[in-house]
Amino acid sequence: MHDRIAELRGLRAEHDRHTQSGDSDRAGQVATQIGRVTANVDAEIERLEDRAAELAELGQHFPAAERAEAARLLRAGLDELRLPAPAKRGTKQTAAAAPPAENTKGGE
Repeated sequence: MHDRIAELRGLRAEHDRHTQSGDSDRAGQVATQIGRVTANVDAEIERLEDRAAELAELGQHFPAAERAEAARLLRAGLDELRLPAPAKRGTKQTAAAAPPAENTKGGE
């Protein structure tokens, strides 16, 4: 199932490429593919978590832990891809300015 995360990474790169080149039709098609694959991964995560809970109730803790870990890894991969893309090289990204310091000297 981790190849699904790799597939999503590739689709995201393809989407970015089409968006930057102005090919909105192809970018839309790729976005649809991204949605389909993401839904499949979400369903797999849910299936793994449900099975882990069933196995834990039966006292089969090792297989339950294996499935829970597989679900955790898939979720981490998906969460990574759901974060905004990092800034491209050569673009300016500034942090928010710190609030001004309070005047702690009396009378000024």
